Amino acid sequence: MRDFLITKCHILHARQLPDGSWCGLLQLLYTLSVCMGITPTDAYVYRWCFEDPKEAAHFYKTAVEYDEIPVRRESLVGHRHTTGIPLYVEFDQLGLPKWR
Repeated sequence: MRDFLITKCHILHARQLPDGSWCGLLQLLYTLSVCMGITPTDAYVYRWCFEDPKEAAHFYKTAVEYDEIPVRRESLVGHRHTTGIPLYVEFDQLGLPKWR
């Protein structure tokens, strides 16, 4: 699975979590993303986008479960999910969710 993710899916680094699921680092245009819950047919269940690559790498290296919420979130600029329900929501100065 690791070789497939790196060679065919443009994942920079991939590892299997203790819960059996896969996670990986994916470089996007402006962020480094941690994709959680990767399967052969789904790019992610949850994707966390960080401006700071060190923060993204820390989450990637320390994650234990695919539905884990990052503890270090200072540079977090987005959270995507395929479940319909976000794991984490931040609000802007008007009280509106930052991400949809």
